[in-house]
Amino acid sequence: MKKKKWILLTPLVILLVAFCLEEAKPYEIFSSTVESSPNLTENEITLVVHSLLPIDTDELAKEFIENHMLLNGGRPNQYFELELYRTSLHYKLGKIYDTILCNEKGERVSEVQF
Repeated sequence: MKKKKWILLTPLVILLVAFCLEEAKPYEIFSSTVESSPNLTENEITLVVHSLLPIDTDELAKEFIENHMLLNGGRPNQYFELELYRTSLHYKLGKIYDTILCNEKGERVSEVQF
């Protein structure tokens, strides 16, 4: 009887540990491309969020862009296209979670305005 409990409990513990390890990682940039002209800068960034729980994409975009602007600010009229993946496995399989287009303040926009 005790052996059956361990057989059932072991996979659950392994899944729980794997879930906790994935959730503990911060987001990670896998690729980025910057295209600039005299009056516009477009940033295409691929992010792996490392989260299996629901993601507040607006809050994530705002936080990411604030950090990006602190490090790389000073370019005119910046727009960001953030391609989000939940985990590294989703990235390898090409399963996009969401694509966000936003301005330099971290606000979602529907299209780039000149």
